Amino acid sequence: MGVSVVFWSPVPGQTGNTTNLIAVAALLGLEYSARMLLLGHLQSRRAVIEQAFLKWRSQAGGEPAFTADSGIDALARLAQNRKMTSEMIRDYTLPLLKDRLDLLPGSNKADKTFIPGMKEVLLPLLDTARRYYDLTLIDGGSGLGSGWTQALLENADLVVVSLNQNHFVLERYFQQQEEFLLGKKLVLVVGQYDRYSQHTAKNTARKHKVSVPLYPVPHHAGFMDASQDGRAIDFMFRNRSVPGDHENHFFMQCVRMLAQAVIERAGFNKPFFGGKGE
Repeated sequence: MGVSVVFWSPVPGQTGNTTNLIAVAALLGLEYSARMLLLGHLQSRRAVIEQAFLKWRSQAGGEPAFTADSGIDALARLAQNRKMTSEMIRDYTLPLLKDRLDLLPGSNKADKTFIPGMKEVLLPLLDTARRYYDLTLIDGGSGLGSGWTQALLENADLVVVSLNQNHFVLERYFQQQEEFLLGKKLVLVVGQYDRYSQHTAKNTARKHKVSVPLYPVPHHAGFMDASQDGRAIDFMFRNRSVPGDHENHFFMQCVRMLAQAVIERAGFNKPFFGGKGE
C-alpha cells in the first residue's frame, strides 16, 4: 500500500508551498526508482504545478499537452460508475518520467461545479491511487477555509507543512498548532528561505523548542523561471550534481534533504525504494 503525502501551508502565498512540492517531486522522480503520482490543484487545469512540468503553446488561449480523456474529470466519471481500478489510474495521467513520475491533470470544470461533485469521489480515488503508486504527492493548498483542503489533510498519511521566516507565521503555527495535525506524521519546511536572515532554521527551532528538524528551501529565481517555462525537471536534472561552489548548490542541497526527509517519514527508506545509486 502506498502513502499519501500532502503539501500544505497555514497561510496563502507566502511560504512557497507549491514550489516546494514541484522541486521535491522532480528530484524524487529523477533519483528514486518508485512509482509516484503528482496531483496539483485538481479543480484547475491551469494550476502552477501543471505549468511547471508541461510546455504550453505560446499563443494566447493555447491548450496544454493533454486531452479530455485524461485527468481528474475522466477518473471521476469512472469512480462514480464504480468502474475505477488501481491499474486504470495511470491510463489517465501524463508520464513525466517513465515508470517513475506521473501527473494527474486537473479539471476543466468551474470550481463551483467540480468541488461538490468530487465530495464522494475524492477519498475512493486517493485510496485507489495508493494501491498502485508508492507515493501520491498532493498540493493541499493553504488555510482551512476549503472543505476540499480539510478532506485532503484528514486523509493524508504524511503532511509537509510549509512555513516561512515571518515572525507572525511562525508564532501562530507553533503556539496554536491545528488539532487536525495532532497525531499526523509531519515534515516542517521553511520556504522562501533566506540563509542570511537572523531567523535561520536553527534559531527558529531553538526559539520555539521544535523537536523535529526544520528543512529550509530557499527562493531561487532560476528554478522559478524554469518552472514557469515548463522546465522544472530539466532544471533539477542539470543541477543535481553541481559542485559545492556552484551558485545552485545550496538550493539543490536543501531540496535533496527535504526529499530524503519525505522518503524517510513516509517509511520508504528501505533499499527497494531505490535512490540514485541504482
